[in-house]
Amino acid sequence: MNQIDYTTTSPRFSVTNNKELDEGLAYLNEHGYVVISDVMSQDKVNMNKELLWKFIENVSNGTIKRDDPETWSNQWPSFSSHGVISGFGIGQSEFLWSVRSNRQVKNIFARLWNTRQLLVSFDGCGVFRDWRYNSTWKTSGGWNHVDQNPKLKPDRCCVQGIVSLTDQNERIGGLIVYPRTHLRFTELCDVTKKSNDFVQVPSDHAIMDQGRTRGKLVHCRAGDLILWDSRLIHCNSPATAIEERRPDEHVDLLRIAVYVSMSPTTFVHDQTLDEFREKRKQMVENNYTLTHWSTELAVSRKVFFLMKHNLDIVFISNSFSWQEFREKRKQMVENNYTLTHWSTELAVSLGNHTDLPKLSLDTFGAYQKALIFGTNDENDE
Repeated sequence: MNQIDYTTTSPRFSVTNNKELDEGLAYLNEHGYVVISDVMSQDKVNMNKELLWKFIENVSNGTIKRDDPETWSNQWPSFSSHGVISGFGIGQSEFLWSVRSNRQVKNIFARLWNTRQLLVSFDGCGVFRDWRYNSTWKTSGGWNHVDQNPKLKPDRCCVQGIVSLTDQNERIGGLIVYPRTHLRFTELCDVTKKSNDFVQVPSDHAIMDQGRTRGKLVHCRAGDLILWDSRLIHCNSPATAIEERRPDEHVDLLRIAVYVSMSPTTFVHDQTLDEFREKRKQMVENNYTLTHWSTELAVSRKVFFLMKHNLDIVFISNSFSWQEFREKRKQMVENNYTLTHWSTELAVSLGNHTDLPKLSLDTFGAYQKALIFGTNDENDE
């Protein structure tokens, strides 16, 4: 079992100071992750929280009410095991586009990749509910993985990001990283299957050094941007230092993590850039949520499986004992989940994509279109 440091803070490097930002990107190269501060003001954080609640209430058709936590188990849109929201059109929502359009986010990725011709990811977000109010809301940790294929993509070709709308510490939970493991990335070739970019890392793998490879909870503040190399071993974790909730204490969302990644247009392969841009346009118009790979067109596979502690695909014969499966089914009923037609699996239904409205590029501003197509515009600084 690998040890995890939940309490030590990480250095934060301000985007408003060029010297600090360069030091932060050097830290990313060495450690595989970094925290960049001063990305989003508190006013913008609050505004984006409002947009998130607007999205959640709308997709539940009013069943979920932000001021009534008793309703937060009814049709809650995220996976209960890890908090990720990747369905219901989240990737093209007003909420996600508001966060992606923050100028400082692109400024940071532009400094990282040394270009402003960047494609933004159409990813979702992660939300933790305060499980002191309802213990079934507690997420799972320990599902260590990388998000890049070491056989097909051995070099750095993607840096993932989280714009955090909440503080992140041991009382809240959040991103767990294993610093410097990106430097040993090719050691994971032996557990890599086919062309998958998601690679689960067993706790007894040699890269974990028999438990001596130490994990770290990345502390940050609301409005910070966390970056990490896709070759870095990581997962997320629930809070570990929970204080008892007072009866009169306001129930709120513990963690809001908005996934944003940007990569250069030069990373697009196997088709012309014009062809790729046309397909990106179609993805936006058809309201698709994709992955962190902005230079690829992979629809989020989080829709198709339910994460457990070890992230097994949801076939019951491979994942759970019959007794465990019954208990999981019981929890699904208690939490009012809608599943798919597979009664022998625990595949959560994230809504029928054909029910989502079509979108028009006319509703996007010039800056947002530049992020969609990977072009510069007159507003680029």
